[in-house]
Amino acid sequence: MKYCKKCGVLYTTDVCPKCGIIVPDSEEPAMKAGAKTVRRQWIALVIAIPTAILLIMGVIYLLYRQL
Repeated sequence: MKYCKKCGVLYTTDVCPKCGIIVPDSEEPAMKAGAKTVRRQWIALVIAIPTAILLIMGVIYLLYRQL
């Protein structure tokens, strides 16, 4: 559903039924990240995912060890 910013009505058609104004989609295209930023994010994922798995396995090991 769309929301008319002028009169505050929710509607599903292309034109607002209350004020009759066609509201253009004002979504801005997402900016692309630089190569350095993308590389840094991939390195963080490669390190963080195995670390999280090892942490979970360690907690499970400690819980079963105390039983």
